[in-house]
Amino acid sequence: MVYEAFALLYDELTYDQPYDQWLKLTAPYLDAANSVLDLGCGTGSFTTLLPRHLERVGVDLSADMLTVAAAKDASIQWLVQNITELQLDKTFDVITCYCDSLNYITEEDDLDSLFARVAEHLSDDGVFLFDVHSLWKMDYLFAGQTYCDETDRITYLWQTEPGEAPHSVYHDMSFFVLEHDGRYSRYDESHYQRTYSVSFYENLLSRHHLTVDRVFADFDINQTEVEESERIFYVVRKFHKS
Repeated sequence: MVYEAFALLYDELTYDQPYDQWLKLTAPYLDAANSVLDLGCGTGSFTTLLPRHLERVGVDLSADMLTVAAAKDASIQWLVQNITELQLDKTFDVITCYCDSLNYITEEDDLDSLFARVAEHLSDDGVFLFDVHSLWKMDYLFAGQTYCDETDRITYLWQTEPGEAPHSVYHDMSFFVLEHDGRYSRYDESHYQRTYSVSFYENLLSRHHLTVDRVFADFDINQTEVEESERIFYVVRKFHKS
């Protein structure tokens, strides 16, 4: 997903995102790690929280997002790539893909390609952590809703409509940004997301010798009943081919 003008507004609009909670969930898997790859890293707000002694690489499709990220921490390697076609010629101990970035991969073949790339880039006994919107959230919470919010200089409207594919949604957003001359500029973005069942993700991962070690919901490792949760987390490990 290329965010265009949204890249310059993203951090201000996502001021309330729980990056510290994503880090808390990731931290136990970093103790024995030497390297971390963050997929769909956006402006790097999570990536820059990762311990500095680790080799840190952030990948995103949007060069504009990564320009913002690089200004935060130049010691991280920021790479523009489509994560479904990832090619880094190295492996990592931990791979992350948070903030529902995986839901922007809306075609089954592309998702299969991503998991294949993850398997190729994950060290033996490495861990892949990601989150996605639940079916319940996609089908009910995002069913024709309108949201709005504002900061000191930005007002935005966000409308959702069900997509044609099962468990998919269109997000249509308009941003009104106060400029230095006192006038407002308008920016529009349209995003499309899709999610799948837990069993679907598990089966697709298994094709690439990746096994789901743990599934939980809403940042709570003890919440294993995920059907009516909002965000589902997966802890995935690489196992050897027989």
